[in-house]
Amino acid sequence: MRNTLALVLSFALGLAPLPGADPAEAKAGLVRTEAAFFQHILEHGFGAGLSAYMADDAMIANSLTLGRDAQEARAKSESTRTRNNIMRWKSLRADVAASGDMGYTWGVAESGPSKAGPFRPYGVYVIIWKRQADGQWKFVYDAATILGAEAVEKFLREKFPQAAGK
Repeated sequence: MRNTLALVLSFALGLAPLPGADPAEAKAGLVRTEAAFFQHILEHGFGAGLSAYMADDAMIANSLTLGRDAQEARAKSESTRTRNNIMRWKSLRADVAASGDMGYTWGVAESGPSKAGPFRPYGVYVIIWKRQADGQWKFVYDAATILGAEAVEKFLREKFPQAAGK
C-alpha cells in the first residue's frame, strides 16, 4: 500500500511546471485551504464542508464510506449530521506538484465531544487536492483508516515524535 501511494504521488508530483507557478506559494495555499476546510466543518457541519471543498468528481474511500461519490457523500453527511462527535484533522505533511495543479495532505484524524475537545486520535488520512479552473483547491480523493487512539498515538511516537502528544 505504501509503495502504491508513493508511486501515485510521485507520478502526480512529477508533472511539468506551469509558467509562473511558485511551488512554495502553491503548497502554502494548499495548507491554508485544508485548514479552512476543517474550520468550515467545525463551524457549519460536515455536509457544508463537503459542499464547499469537494470537487464534483471526487471519491471518498474509507472504512465508513468506501466508494462514495461527491453527491452521495454530501447527501449522506447531511442525513446523519450530528454534533455529538466533532472531527478535526492534524496535518503532518503536504506537498504540491511542480505544475501547481495537484497536491496532497496527510495526517492524523481526531475526534472529540465538542469544538473545545478533548480530542483523541482515531485514524490517519490522506487527501488529494486539485486546483480548479477558478484557482481554488478542491479535494478529489479522501481516504482514512480508522485505527483507534492507542494505535495512532504509537504511530506518532515512533514515526513523528515531534507531533506526538500535541
